[in-house]
Amino acid sequence: MNITVSRSPLRLLTFALLAVPAVLLAVDMTVSHRWIRAPESSEVVVGQTSDESGEMVDLTKDVLTDVGRAERRRDLLFGGALFVGGAAAMAWALKELARPTRFLIADDDGLLIKVDGVRRAPRRIAWSGIAEVRSGLIEDDGVETPVLSIRLVDPEAVPRLPAGGLSDPPWLHLFSDEWDKPAHRVAALLEHQVGKGQPVGEPE
Repeated sequence: MNITVSRSPLRLLTFALLAVPAVLLAVDMTVSHRWIRAPESSEVVVGQTSDESGEMVDLTKDVLTDVGRAERRRDLLFGGALFVGGAAAMAWALKELARPTRFLIADDDGLLIKVDGVRRAPRRIAWSGIAEVRSGLIEDDGVETPVLSIRLVDPEAVPRLPAGGLSDPPWLHLFSDEWDKPAHRVAALLEHQVGKGQPVGEPE
């Protein structure tokens, strides 16, 4: 059986759940105003009518003040941005749960790694072109991130700007913090295949 590494479903569920408050907050900010104060308004008489006793009573309507109109524009701007962002995040997370992106596939011929962007096909690296595979931590923007590190036989074969990784010829470091399998487990499954080109699979 081939080894496939995809995005962690737990992380995707967390991402989708975090998007829900953003959508609810956007609706409250622009429509319901249950938690966020409504824009400032004042009552204005717009007409008169008679009640059951025949007496005339004023008809009033809430009209936004100058301050209220500014607050309304602010609420529409931020609420709209929150709604679009939250809905997009939720849709992306659900799509990934249904059809997860495969970051790495190991088969009899070598590795397929997704390092050339979302719309590009995975890059094929033959087992004979891989000198070493190991896991570890690498500093990225001041934060230590777990990686799967692949040392290629040909340093020129390392992508210059890999998606989801770092280029350090002859090393290619793949960020693994979003993977559904930890990097150390993937490295253990792959390391004995390096340079051999023999079948690879998960232990039963």
